[in-house]
Amino acid sequence: MSTILDSLAGGDRKFVGRAREVAGLVVENASLLDDLIAGIWHDDAIVRARSAVALKWVALHLPDILQPHKRKLIDDMSQIDQWEVREQFCILLPHLQLTSDDISKTVSIFKDYLGYYSSIVRTCAMQALVDLCEFEPARRLEVAPLIEELSETGTAAMRARGRKLLKHLADTKRT
Repeated sequence: MSTILDSLAGGDRKFVGRAREVAGLVVENASLLDDLIAGIWHDDAIVRARSAVALKWVALHLPDILQPHKRKLIDDMSQIDQWEVREQFCILLPHLQLTSDDISKTVSIFKDYLGYYSSIVRTCAMQALVDLCEFEPARRLEVAPLIEELSETGTAAMRARGRKLLKHLADTKRT
């Protein structure tokens, strides 16, 4: 195991451990990025989850270094069946520069996530779908009905987020 992945191992799965520290190391030294991305496929669920959290923080602070890995993230990271990884994928992906084809593929992925067992993933997928509308405003016609439905049928958190997202979609439509 690489040193940065060693620092993500152990402890309680509910906590992010040293993920923020690892993200900072990657931002300072991009040569560590491949090791961090490899953590997404680690045998240990804690390392996978914390690698995903660290990747999200990298995307928030220095998204350009993830661009060369965009295809692997979209094609492979999105398919990992672990709610923590999918949650972070929903958050990090809209921070990357996406082509129209990328957006089409990720909209499909996020729509699939709306049926996932974790309400956290479903709520994050709702947000990600709306975030992608910033890149392609015409997608609002596809996304708004999904958000409307989940605003009525989802969990309390999904309904609350849905109301905010629908307001955002309405406000951005006017501008």
